[in-house]
Amino acid sequence: MGKINDETPLVRDKTTMPEKYAGGIFQYIRAKSKDLPQKQQLVCNYILNNYQKAAFLNSDELAKESGTSHATVFRTVTSLGFPSYKALREKLQEVLTKTSIPPLDRLKDAFSDISNSNILDVVIEENIRNLRTMNTSELKDNFPKAIELLLPARRIYIIGLRSTRGIAVYLHALLQQFRRDVFLIDATGSDTILDVMLDMEKDDVLLALMAGSPHYTKRTVVCIDYARKKGIPVVLITNSLSSIAAPLATVLLLAPQNTTHYSSSSLLTICDAIIAALGAQKRDEANKKIDELSSLLVEYDISF
Repeated sequence: MGKINDETPLVRDKTTMPEKYAGGIFQYIRAKSKDLPQKQQLVCNYILNNYQKAAFLNSDELAKESGTSHATVFRTVTSLGFPSYKALREKLQEVLTKTSIPPLDRLKDAFSDISNSNILDVVIEENIRNLRTMNTSELKDNFPKAIELLLPARRIYIIGLRSTRGIAVYLHALLQQFRRDVFLIDATGSDTILDVMLDMEKDDVLLALMAGSPHYTKRTVVCIDYARKKGIPVVLITNSLSSIAAPLATVLLLAPQNTTHYSSSSLLTICDAIIAALGAQKRDEANKKIDELSSLLVEYDISF
């Protein structure tokens, strides 16, 4: 018999399947794990503490992350009553989709949930807390990988629509201050996205911003899919691992929005870090262009 894969049926008696969760899937796993062997508890604990990431890991990856084995992962799935590993992962993804607040809903909530007397204090404190919690080991591992792709890139293409359009414009404007060959895709909201992307080559990089869940901008997904198929690296900055484009990214930088108000501080912080890192790596070249630009702005009476 060959190795069990993620879609292999494991539970034959469907009466043991966890069809209903009185307190949700996480409460179910937490309660069920108490009676499981120690190694299976390790798998359960990893899922409970890292469910946003676990929802997109295959069984081998989950075994590695939880410090167990491939066999232990499948024993755990069986013990929990899921018909296959794929079924467990799909359930986690379903929870992510249902519990992620869409940007427009988050914006409406912000208008009604915060007292006028302490809005500033609440927003500042929540943003600080969100920025501290987003600085995970995964982000620390992936950020240098993103810089390694962006630094030698022949051209950098940036795409960000709807709630991330302003951030994309900001990122483009700052990078263009000191670096050549930086392009903003769909800068005018036109339908010429593919006209621009047609010139992309394998030594270019697509830097995409997405903030949504469960709804995402189709044109951003089209860009990422097109770049991926052409073998062009994609750096994706997104607020959720449930993003439909997450599996397509070469490097994913997670910028969660865990605030009661609508906030882009996490996405902006990563963009600021990218700007600082690229500028520092090519300091002499960057400073030269900035000095030239400053002189031109004064010469042509644009600034003083």
